[in-house]
Amino acid sequence: MMRKKQLFASLLTGTLIIASTPSFAKNDSQAARDISQIEVDEEKLRQAIASRTLTWLTGSSSNNDYVSVGRLANFFGFVALRVSSNHSLSRSAVAKETLHVLNKRQQNELVSLVEEQKVAFQNVQTARFDMNRALEGLLVGEEISREDFLMLGERYGAAEAELGRVIGQRLGEVGTSLTAAQKTKLSNIREQYVSGNASKTKIKGIKTKLSKADKKELINLGARLLSWTTGNESFNDFEVVGKPSQHFGFVSLRIESNHGVKRGAVANEVLDLLSADQKTPIDRSTHYNIDAFDEFMTLRKSLMRTLEVALDGKVINHEDVLEIGSKMGRKEADMTWSQAMAMLEVRDNMTDAQRTALLDLRSKYTGKSSKQPDDLFSRGRQLYAQCTLCHSENGASVGPTLTNLINRDVASDSDYTNYSSAIKNFSIQNPVWSEALLDEFLRAPKETMPGTYMGYNGLEDKRDREALLLYLKGKR
Repeated sequence: MMRKKQLFASLLTGTLIIASTPSFAKNDSQAARDISQIEVDEEKLRQAIASRTLTWLTGSSSNNDYVSVGRLANFFGFVALRVSSNHSLSRSAVAKETLHVLNKRQQNELVSLVEEQKVAFQNVQTARFDMNRALEGLLVGEEISREDFLMLGERYGAAEAELGRVIGQRLGEVGTSLTAAQKTKLSNIREQYVSGNASKTKIKGIKTKLSKADKKELINLGARLLSWTTGNESFNDFEVVGKPSQHFGFVSLRIESNHGVKRGAVANEVLDLLSADQKTPIDRSTHYNIDAFDEFMTLRKSLMRTLEVALDGKVINHEDVLEIGSKMGRKEADMTWSQAMAMLEVRDNMTDAQRTALLDLRSKYTGKSSKQPDDLFSRGRQLYAQCTLCHSENGASVGPTLTNLINRDVASDSDYTNYSSAIKNFSIQNPVWSEALLDEFLRAPKETMPGTYMGYNGLEDKRDREALLLYLKGKR
């Protein structure tokens, strides 16, 4: 069993394939960080699952849907290049320097690719969103089978591989058109960045009529062109613990905290909340995922070799891309399902105090969140997913059921026996959960009902409360 990423060799279908380097690529021996020493092991996977336990159980759909630039179809070595520079290089700076090395025709090739990739990019986003909605369905008690989820993963993986094919074919065309002088310049740019000697001179971007969003994507493509055409298989094969299974909102939390949150630190805080028995599902999933990660990486390396033929001026085999991508997506979904099951088991075995502590931990990180959906019912479903941290439907909840809540008598769930004296006293003057009363309570639970056991701080946004009430109306 492989326990480390094999960054300089791939074991594919029983054949050892030694990583090759394009003739114009530099050896990154002077890199600030040696990526061959960076591996995904069981401890890193355990930290990933523990940190996701916080973000998934306390987040929203918008948090889960957020994905950073370049993370979809991450097949072109930029992440490895950034890591090797000790995170000192920026995508924008690299791209601008790269674009200025290209001639006008080559620049226009990348500009055209911005538009050319849009359909494939949207297909990836849609497939990913479908997986996220299915996961959130598990949070709110909806039924989905493991096999159905794995099929969603297959569609996602195939779509992501197809996006990689579209990008890779065009980048390959630009790469094979580079002159010897251009290749040397690009290799020098790479060497300067990874050695920490990059130029401090600010370079303006090329003039285009693209929208702001499209210009951002042009930057992404320019950076990928540099990393792919000057790199080697080891850089293309490099992957970090945050991907696969990037469906649980951790990236969004990092953005909200202005990159102040660290995965290991968050994981430790979450694990410190749990008893040894409560950690068992996380440990079980970790053991399962380390084997699955090796299998995922073997498939990913196979896809890399399929895409890399474009650097030799060849046409990428479309059918091979879809087949490998589908297998990758199924394996990623398998890992994701395992993690989701573990996190749900953790949730269902937490005490009220632990759930409150988890919410408090989330509240430490503030900032702008992703755009919320315009559809009120969908937004309400998002918010209800957070409610299930304390109000799950499987009998393991530490709070009363929220099914049929609107117009139900206050403190009247016969299956719940731990009502506080605060809510019992509250029910004397407020006997029924009307929409108006729920709206007031949801705005500020502790203010409306002093002494409540509820650890949630409330929803200040009126539209959010409307959305949650709309969803609760449908829970019959």
